[in-house]
Amino acid sequence: MPLWHCSIEDCHNPSVRVTGDCTICNRHLCYEHLKPTFHKCPTLDVRPFRISIAHYANAEQKEIETLGQKINYAALETHAMALRPGILCHASPLRFDRQTKHEVMGGMNIHVNVEFQDGVTWLARIRRSNATSPPPVVRDYIILSEIATLQFLENVNVPTPRLLGYALETDEGNNVGVGYMLIEKLPGNPLDWARATEDQKHRIIDQLADHAIELSKHPLDKIGSFNRPGDEHIGPIAREEFSDVTDGAIHALGPFISMQGYYTSYLHNILDQILTHQLYTHHPLDAYLIHRFLLDLTEQVWPVEEENEKIYLNHADDKGNHVLVDDDYTITGIIDWEWAFSAPCALSFNSPLVLLDLGGFYAGDPAISLAESYFADALERKGGIELAESVRGGRKRRFFEFCCGYDVYTVTPFFL
Repeated sequence: MPLWHCSIEDCHNPSVRVTGDCTICNRHLCYEHLKPTFHKCPTLDVRPFRISIAHYANAEQKEIETLGQKINYAALETHAMALRPGILCHASPLRFDRQTKHEVMGGMNIHVNVEFQDGVTWLARIRRSNATSPPPVVRDYIILSEIATLQFLENVNVPTPRLLGYALETDEGNNVGVGYMLIEKLPGNPLDWARATEDQKHRIIDQLADHAIELSKHPLDKIGSFNRPGDEHIGPIAREEFSDVTDGAIHALGPFISMQGYYTSYLHNILDQILTHQLYTHHPLDAYLIHRFLLDLTEQVWPVEEENEKIYLNHADDKGNHVLVDDDYTITGIIDWEWAFSAPCALSFNSPLVLLDLGGFYAGDPAISLAESYFADALERKGGIELAESVRGGRKRRFFEFCCGYDVYTVTPFFL
C-alpha cells in the first residue's frame, strides 16, 4: 500500500517514497516516471551546483507563499483570543526571506508568531506542505501524536512547550485552512553543538542526564506513539515510513510489545516496499539483500529474553537542534516531539544523536565518543545505572537502527 500514487495522468503505480517526491515540480513520481528520460528536474548532486540550489530555493519560496495564502489569519487570531479572553493578538503573516527563513521554517514545520497585546507570544505550529509531505490523514495523525505527547510531558519535569490549542487539517470546524497547534514560544536559541566549548558541552550533557532520569520515572506499557489527546493511550507509530494509506484511511505499524516485533514488522514492510518499487529503485537487489540480512539479525540484536524491561518515551530526533539554550547554556526547552514514541530503556536512553562522533560512527568504530562517555558517567552519578548501561552498551543497537531504512551505500561498512 503506498502513501501516494504517481502524479502522472493515467499512471496508477505507487510513487517512490522520498526520492520520488520532487519539490521543484511538486509531483510524486513512480519508478518509471522518475527516470531521467522523463523527469528533468535538477538534483543536488548535479553540477553546476548553484543551479540546483536556485531551483530548490525557488520551490521553498513558492511553498511558503502558497501556504501563507491558505492560512486564514483572522480565524487563527480568533481561536487564540478565545483561549485568552479580552486580550487582543496579531498573527504575523508568512513572508519568505532567504536570510531569516530558518527562524520560521524547519524540516517538517513552519511557525507563525501570534503576539498578544500584553507581550505574550505563542507559536502556531503548522506542518509544511510540499511534495515531500505525507497525505493529510497522515499529517493529522502525526500532529495528533505530538499533541498527546506534549500533554503527557506537562506532568514530567522536563522543559517543553505548553500546548494551548489545536485543530486538525481535516476537522470540519477548522476555519484556519490548515492543521496547527498553538504552543507557547519558549526563550532561547537552538543549540549549536559544534561551536560550544567543552565546559558548555558538559553543562548541556549534565542537564540532558537530568531529563533522562526524570523521563525514567514515567514508564509506559507498550512500544508505539501517543495518539489520543487527553490520555496516555499508546497506538501505532506516528512516522511516515511506518504508514500507508488505503481509500483515504491511514494504516500504521504498531503498537508492539517488543523491539524484536517492532523491527521484524518494520523490516518486512521495507522488503514489501522494495518489491513494489516504493523504495531503493536505483539499487533494489542490494537493498533487498541487506534488509533481508538485517531481518535475520533482529533476534541477535533484540533477543526477546532481554526485553522484559519497562518502556519509556523516546524523542527520536535528538540531533541537537531540538534543544533550546540561553546565553549561559541552560536548557530552556526541548522541542520538536512529532516523531516521539515509547521504547525500552536500551533504546530510549541510548546516546542522543547529538553526542555521536559521526566520523567514527559511520566508519564503524564500536567505541562510544567522549561526549557519550561523559553522558553515561553523568547518568550513573545521578543514580541512573541502568540508563548508563544503555549508553555504554548501546553501539550495536545504534548501528542496527541506522542500517534499517537508510541509504544502503552509507550503512554497508557496518557489516563488511
